[in-house]
Amino acid sequence: MKPALAARPGRPKDVKDTRERCLVAAELRFADQGFQGTTLRDVAAAIGATSATIIHHFGTKERLYGRVLERLVASLDEYVGPTEGCSAEIVCQMFERFLDWSLDHQHYAQLLLRELMENRSRVSRAKRLHLMELVSSYVARVREGQAQGRFRSFDAELFAFYTFGAITHFSAAAPTIQRMVEDARTVERFRATLRESVLTMLGEKP
Repeated sequence: MKPALAARPGRPKDVKDTRERCLVAAELRFADQGFQGTTLRDVAAAIGATSATIIHHFGTKERLYGRVLERLVASLDEYVGPTEGCSAEIVCQMFERFLDWSLDHQHYAQLLLRELMENRSRVSRAKRLHLMELVSSYVARVREGQAQGRFRSFDAELFAFYTFGAITHFSAAAPTIQRMVEDARTVERFRATLRESVLTMLGEKP
């Protein structure tokens, strides 16, 4: 009987889930260290593999990062799916569900904040802007209400970016903010402020 072969470097025992483990590790590393600060070696080390494993599954760091962003966007589906109508309450709920997502997936919120701040050198080369579809869906809902004369006139597109940015920043910084304001109700306070801000901006007409 032949002796069992030693595990080959770069090939974890659970080969079937290696790709998933790579992605989970990459999400956390990109969130903590950013795109520039993360190497394939960092991701590989996190799962006890070699860089060759990551290259085998994803090819390049850019492709790995793109796949992580795709997973980020996909995770939003159950939170911000299609909703009928364009009342101020519905638009408010859409932003509140984005807040729920960002609090439930804080590493994604942190990664998203980094992406918004650090992608200037890559955005001109990007084949796809992963979050544009999400932003466009919010903008379309606001513009629909404006076209019907329900909401006041303002720049719906920049309003969406502004509000997404505020939510993402709060979610990523929530532990620090809670420590600074010394109030366990920080999330509830932010949610109330978000709702008031959106309703005021929309200025729904009776």
